Amino acid sequence: MSEQKQGEGRGLPLPTYVSYLMYQTEQHRRALAADCIAQHGLSFAKWVALASLARFGECSMTRLARLSAADRTTLTRSIDGLIRDGLVERGTQASDRRKVVVRLTAEGHAVLGRVREDIHPINQEVCAELTEEEQVNLATYLQKILGGLITEPEWKHEVLSFGRGSAEPIWTQG
Repeated sequence: MSEQKQGEGRGLPLPTYVSYLMYQTEQHRRALAADCIAQHGLSFAKWVALASLARFGECSMTRLARLSAADRTTLTRSIDGLIRDGLVERGTQASDRRKVVVRLTAEGHAVLGRVREDIHPINQEVCAELTEEEQVNLATYLQKILGGLITEPEWKHEVLSFGRGSAEPIWTQG
């Protein structure tokens, strides 16, 4: 199949068209999610920080920024706001009291649980046109693309792993 035919006549090279489609998909999904998240008093950036802390556990700000692919300045503002709201707390790492980490509070977990319940139908809607097999295939392809973008093996493994231990796989639900 030629690039022109695969790109449905849009005149873009296929890799460019794929990137365009991923961007447009995420922007539309983000707009739907942002409205839902705002009902819980959160911005999208704050929700990403909460969800990332639930996914990866307590983190230094540097680690959290890398694992969540968040802009460091935006992340710092988000975490500061979440601390003011009592959803996140700063502390020290148990193994090295000199290292500052952030972690979810009980209220942060509770808010995240409520957001998950409300956002689940949105995520279902996003994938409504795909069969389960197509969703599995799409996830595999996106993992390959993302894996090619992350050069550090330990970050790649953490970001691409599905779920973590006994914790709920947050990104599948919210």
